[in-house]
Amino acid sequence: MTLTSASPTAHADHHAYAVRPGGSRAVRWSVIALIVVAAIAIRLPFLHFQTLDYQKFLSRWYDTLDQGGFSALKHKFADYNYPYLYLIWVLTALHIPSLIGIKAISIVFDVVLGFFAYRIAALRTQNFWIRALAFALVVLLPSVVANSAYWGQADAIYSAFALGGVYFLMRPNPLSDGLSRSDAWWACVFFGLAVSFKLQAVFIFPVLIWLVLRRYLPWYSLIAIPVVYLLADIPALAVGAPVKTVLSVYLDQADSNKSLTLGAANLYQLIPISGDVTWLAHAGIAAAALVIIAFLAWSWFARPGVTATSILVVTTAAAVIVPFLLPNMHDRYFYMAEVLTVVMAFYLPMRYWIMPILVQAAAIGVYHSSLTGDQGRGFGGMNGGGPGTMGQNGPGTPPTGQTTGAAGQSANGQHDFRGGGPGSGSPEQRGFTADHRQGGFGGGGRRAGSAYSSGRGDTALTVYASFMAAAALGMIATVVQTCRRRT
Repeated sequence: MTLTSASPTAHADHHAYAVRPGGSRAVRWSVIALIVVAAIAIRLPFLHFQTLDYQKFLSRWYDTLDQGGFSALKHKFADYNYPYLYLIWVLTALHIPSLIGIKAISIVFDVVLGFFAYRIAALRTQNFWIRALAFALVVLLPSVVANSAYWGQADAIYSAFALGGVYFLMRPNPLSDGLSRSDAWWACVFFGLAVSFKLQAVFIFPVLIWLVLRRYLPWYSLIAIPVVYLLADIPALAVGAPVKTVLSVYLDQADSNKSLTLGAANLYQLIPISGDVTWLAHAGIAAAALVIIAFLAWSWFARPGVTATSILVVTTAAAVIVPFLLPNMHDRYFYMAEVLTVVMAFYLPMRYWIMPILVQAAAIGVYHSSLTGDQGRGFGGMNGGGPGTMGQNGPGTPPTGQTTGAAGQSANGQHDFRGGGPGSGSPEQRGFTADHRQGGFGGGGRRAGSAYSSGRGDTALTVYASFMAAAALGMIATVVQTCRRRT
């Protein structure tokens, strides 16, 4: 399947395939329903698996909210932002079991993710079968299935909102060359929702700066992003959560580890180095900033066309290149890249399918490494590995004289509103210490707030990082080629 290149005008490429939609409405709904049923069936065998993150963090957050109710949010017991905790509270209010409920939330957003992939493909073609293929590929991607059904992670949530934002950026405006006012606001509302769930949504924010500079996106619409973020925190503030705690969630996350890579298939898996590598971490941050600035400067002077195709390509490039260059990246931080490269391929000639193949190959390898490593074994078995000394970001041993009972409750029956956050990789890769997340696992790692360590993994991770490096270079070439066509 090859999709022809976009037309010269800003919006004609949205309708490049004026072909029959593909059967009656009943047929189309039946096909989508069959895809959803197949996606659920594929996920069912994995629902009973309990990863380390679920056992040590997600289940404890559930128990804390189950025992303390919504007002438990006034205490700091988790290092994820509050909107995700609201969803977990809903599970407790509906008495949905924690393991199934937490995974069900992510699976629902897998479908939402597929829906926006379908809608973005629909901007390109009226052929229902191609749109359905985009939906199917996204909901059936191995990394998407593993992330929600096996790992129970929430990456589909922020990525679904981010993809929704991209969709509204790409929608045609028949009245002008820029976005319609409503689409601009909706795009930024969705980006605000995305960053409310996970900070990793900012990886694709360079596209917003680009579109503002090109006067395609009204600058004032960006106000919706912080407004939505702050509105999402109001319920927690209403029950007594301290303002400083509410506004510092992401700052605390950024300070929790100091490694060049935390199981991610990024640049630092390719650099054999040890000791204090803080200088290299700073160089990586500078490199990511320079790449973004260089693109914005080139775009300002060269004035490449802004269309659905170029918006999608630039967004995808940011999702691949930014986490590839930044230090302190976890293995799941390429999730948006894994989805966007697939969606992007529907807008480009057949040869560009190498991009999602490379990214997915790296993702499958990294997920296999994590899910058959500490996430699958729990450092001594699924039920093994007890809590160690409690630190700022991890639920550990209660104060002297107490022992931990059920998650979120101490032996004396009092609620223990302390917790941490899911992560990934080996202890050395993730920077585990006795005062970060869980202690008592053994292994190395560095104390939060100290100098950066390497975190480099084994030979397999080096191979996966090589795949991602090829994808990053390929995305640079794709951006240049797409923008030069002024499409």
